[in-house]
Amino acid sequence: MGKRSLRQTWENVRRPLGYVCSGMIIMIVAMVGLFWYYTGRPSSMFEFFRTLEIIESHYAEDVDKNAIFDGALKGMVSTLGDKHSTYLGGDLYKDFSAQMSGTYAGIGVYIASTDDGILIAGVMEGSPAEEAGLQRGDILVSIDGTSVADYKLEDVSQRIRGPVDTSVDLVVRRDGEEQSFTVQRRQIHVPTVAGKMVDGTDVGYIRVAVFSEGTADDFTKEFTKLREQGMNKLILDLRDNPGGIVEQAVGVASNFVPPDSTIVSYTEQDGKVDQYTAQGTEDPIPLVVLVNENSASASEIIAGAVQDMKLGPIVGVKTYGKGTVQGVFPVDSSSAVKVTVAKYRTTNGREIDGVGIEPDVVVPLTPSDPEDSQFEKALEIIREK
Repeated sequence: MGKRSLRQTWENVRRPLGYVCSGMIIMIVAMVGLFWYYTGRPSSMFEFFRTLEIIESHYAEDVDKNAIFDGALKGMVSTLGDKHSTYLGGDLYKDFSAQMSGTYAGIGVYIASTDDGILIAGVMEGSPAEEAGLQRGDILVSIDGTSVADYKLEDVSQRIRGPVDTSVDLVVRRDGEEQSFTVQRRQIHVPTVAGKMVDGTDVGYIRVAVFSEGTADDFTKEFTKLREQGMNKLILDLRDNPGGIVEQAVGVASNFVPPDSTIVSYTEQDGKVDQYTAQGTEDPIPLVVLVNENSASASEIIAGAVQDMKLGPIVGVKTYGKGTVQGVFPVDSSSAVKVTVAKYRTTNGREIDGVGIEPDVVVPLTPSDPEDSQFEKALEIIREK
């Protein structure tokens, strides 16, 4: 092969090789720039990958690279110091999606965190938990032989749930004694809305368990049905309701607030003010709202609106005090970031984050109480209207 042929061959190789090298350099510079932009440190990309390399090369045991990467994403969000902002990956994302859709695989209990530990705050009718004999007021001691003393509420929830047709072993404390239960998991459809007429009265009772997809439509159907059965007064039960989708709460409120009522508002990071206005009704009825220490977020939005508009008394104990709005932003098909985007204000402009809604009529209730004194007080009040 002559010199011209060699030179031509080199030229044919050099050009595409140069393009590839230039592309790689541009990509590296872009990555360094992105790391620098988001961290404020020019060496941040080096630090990130160097830390990964040190762990992989020197850690004494096998390394799960996916777990490390997920941990890095969780760490980014956790440094905000906001307990309501979190990275949702894997099972956490599945659990969150199931909660918002109202369907999950589990045993059918509501749990809450108390000074005594993790409390079974309610048992769904017809659920595996009810069939096994679990009761409201039981204190959870262990799951599959592991103590839950140091577990967060969401960790307990995740461990109780699992694949359909598997079982979970629970130990609970009831009346000072420990009892063991083996409960078979099934597909659970959470009835977010349930209602009935109070016997011998014109009072309707509707409980909303969570504000998930479809809750507003389900509430409107139940409300309309009870109206057709003679309901002229309403007890709205939001106890142990952790909140959910703001738009669903506004849709629920439309059944009993005046037309075009502002239910909640908040200011975004860029200064834009968002307001959620309910369509409302020209035919409101007297109502009482039940709340407790586990009523949070969207539940507090409704309770605050009812209180501000003087539509009826709030009965129970002070609510949780979660007055922030979270946006859920997908990362990919199996993960998302839930992050606080604003503090919301009630109808009259009150910010309740960390404060809660103070009831108009305070009625404490403990799991050991033989009767639901909060409901009885609400019934007493509404029957006088």
